Amino acid sequence: MQDRPIAFIGGGNMAQAILTGLLAAKFAPSNMLVCAPTLATRKALTTKFSLNVSEGNCDAITFADVIFIAVKPKLVETVASELKQAMKLAEKQPLIISLAAGVTTAQLQKYFGDKSHVFAAMPNLPSAVGQGLTGVVAGKNCDTNSIRLVDELLSCCGKTLWLKDERQMPAIVASAGSAPAYFFLFLEAMIASAQKLGLSYQDAKTAALQSGMGALTMAAQSPLSVVELKEQVTSPNGTTHQALASFADNNLKLVVEQAMHAAAKKAASY
Repeated sequence: MQDRPIAFIGGGNMAQAILTGLLAAKFAPSNMLVCAPTLATRKALTTKFSLNVSEGNCDAITFADVIFIAVKPKLVETVASELKQAMKLAEKQPLIISLAAGVTTAQLQKYFGDKSHVFAAMPNLPSAVGQGLTGVVAGKNCDTNSIRLVDELLSCCGKTLWLKDERQMPAIVASAGSAPAYFFLFLEAMIASAQKLGLSYQDAKTAALQSGMGALTMAAQSPLSVVELKEQVTSPNGTTHQALASFADNNLKLVVEQAMHAAAKKAASY
C-alpha cells in the first residue's frame, strides 16, 4: 500500500496533517503530489516534505490512484469540474476523498460524475501525529476493495469512524473535526490561570499538558465512564469539588453544547 501514488488538491493545514501521518507510516515522498496554486506554498511543501508539487490540479489525475480534495467547501465544485475533464481525457477513475466540511457524497457524485468513486471524510489535526479521528462516508459506487483501501490509508493517521447515515457528519465535525481546538482553548485557559496563581509559563504548561494526557489516557483505557472517573477525583467539599461547582455555576456544559451546535450548524450550511 505504501507505494501507491497519492495526490492532494490543496496544501493547507488538513492536507499537511494527513501527509505527515502518511509519511510517518512509511509512504514514500516520491509517491506524493500536492497541487497548489501559489509558488510560496509549493516551495514550503517541497522544503518540509521533499515531495512532488504542481501548479496544475489536473496533474493529479495522471499521477495518482487516490486524490484528496483538501480545499475550502466553496471551491470543491470548481476543482471537481477541472478534474472531471482530465479524468475523461485520461480514461481514469481514481478514488476521490473530499476533506471539505459539509460537502456530501451526493454532491461529489454530481460533481465528478455518476460512475465516480467518491468518499466524504472529516479528519482532524491530530492526524499529523497518528492520533486523529476521521469520520468517513462512502459514495454509492464504492466497493469493498475501495472502502478497505481508504480505511487503511486514513487509519495510518489514527482511527476511522464509518457513518451509515451521512446526516451525522455535522456531528462528527463538531465532536471531532473541530474538537482539538476546544482542548487547546481549555489548556490555554488552564495555563494562563496557573500563571496567575504563581507558576512559571513552562511549569504551568507542563502541569496542564501532563494532567490532560493522563486524564485522556485513563478515559481511553478504563472500564469506568468519564462520569465515574470524575467522581473518583472529587472528594466532598474538597478542592476539585469547589472547581467543579464553579464550572457548574457558569454552566460549562451548556457552553460546550452551544459551541458544538454552532460548529455542526456551520458544517450543515455548506
